Amino acid sequence: MNFLNQPMMRWTALTLALITILGMAWFAITLKPSSMEVFRRVNPPPFLAAIVPGDTPIPTRNPLAIYNYYLPKIQITDITRMRPYLDTSFWNTPIGDTPSYDPHSAEMVATIGLDSEGRIYSTPDEYSYTVYFVDQTTPRWDIPCVSYKCTIVTPEETIRTDMLPDVPLPPGAKPAGGSDAAMLVIDKTTLKEYNLRGVQRTKDGWRVKNGSVYNILWDGTPAQYGSRGSGIPFYAGLVRPWEIRQGRIDHVITFSYTFPARDRCVFPATKTDGDSVMTYAIPEGAQLQLDPSLTEQDFDDMGLERAGKIIARALQKYGMVLVNAAGRTKIYVENLADNPFATEQWSDPDLNLTAKSIANIPYTAFRVIALPEAYWDPHPDSPTHGNCFAYP
Repeated sequence: MNFLNQPMMRWTALTLALITILGMAWFAITLKPSSMEVFRRVNPPPFLAAIVPGDTPIPTRNPLAIYNYYLPKIQITDITRMRPYLDTSFWNTPIGDTPSYDPHSAEMVATIGLDSEGRIYSTPDEYSYTVYFVDQTTPRWDIPCVSYKCTIVTPEETIRTDMLPDVPLPPGAKPAGGSDAAMLVIDKTTLKEYNLRGVQRTKDGWRVKNGSVYNILWDGTPAQYGSRGSGIPFYAGLVRPWEIRQGRIDHVITFSYTFPARDRCVFPATKTDGDSVMTYAIPEGAQLQLDPSLTEQDFDDMGLERAGKIIARALQKYGMVLVNAAGRTKIYVENLADNPFATEQWSDPDLNLTAKSIANIPYTAFRVIALPEAYWDPHPDSPTHGNCFAYP
C-alpha cells in the first residue's frame, strides 16, 4: 500500500514539509550579520545557497556536490615550483598592450649606459640569494639581528625586533657569495619566507645583519619591510631554474643598478638605498619594459641563446623593477653555486645561463613605465607607499 495515497498521510507529509521550509527561512532571516558573512565566504552547499541571501552562485548540479562540499579541499602544489604571491599581485600582472611610458624615460634609461658600457648582466653566482625549502622537521633557531632591527610582517601588524624567533634553517645552509651574504628560506608548511642578510654561522647557532619575515601567499608589496635596499621581499622577481626549464617566466623580474636616486623611490619600493643626485637617476621601484616589438629574429641577431630569450620575453611582458644599488646593472637569479644542497647548476645543458645571457640586449631598447606624477611634482598630500611615492 502506498501510504501517500491516503489523505491523512498526504496532509501529514505536506505539513512537515511546510514546517521544514518555514524553519529554514527563519534560520536564514535571523542569522547575525557576522554569521551571514561567514556563509557568504565559505560557499554554502545547495540547500543553504537557495535560502541564504547573497551573490554566491549555486554549486554544480552534480548529485554528489552536496557531499563533496563537506570533504576537505586538498590541492597538491609543489611549493618549490610555485609562483609566489597572489595572481593579482603587481609581481604577477603583465604590463599590458598599451603601457604609458614616463616622459623622462629616455633620460633615465641613458644612465644605464654610464656603467659597464650599458650591459645588463645575469650573474648567477654572487650578490643574489641561495634558496632553501624547509618544513616542520627542519631545526629551528632564534637568530639575533646584529646591525639593524629585523622585520616581521603579520596580517595584523609589522613588528620591528632585535631577534627573529623560530627560524627554520638547515644546519649546512650557506648564504650566497659576496658581502651581502644573503639567503632566502621558504617554509613549505607555513609558507613564510625568511629574508636573511649578512648571515653568519656561530658556535651555537646563527646571526644576521638584518632579516625579514613575510608570506608567499600575500601580495608581495608590504608597506614596511627591512630586507633589501628597496624594502621589497627577496622572492619577488627572482629567476629560478624551473622557470627556464619550463620555457617561460610568468612574473616581473628584479634588477640592481649603479645609480639609484637618492631619497626618492616609487611603488612597489617602500624605501631606497640609492645615492645618486643625478636628475634622471632611476628611482628604486621603477619598472622598465623591454621594447615589446622586438622579435625572435631580433633576439637571434643579438646572439641570445635559449635562456636569454626566455628572460627577454619576460622583460617584454612583465618588465623588470629596480630593487637595489649595486656595482653594476644585473637581474636577480637564484644562486645555485653556493647552495650545498643544490641538485642542479646553471651550467647544466638544459639551463645554460651565464652572467652574459642577456648582456647583448641594448640598454636603449628599454622604456620606463610612467612613474607616479608626484615623483616629478611632489606635494604634501601625495600618495605614498612606505617612504616612496605611490600611484593614486
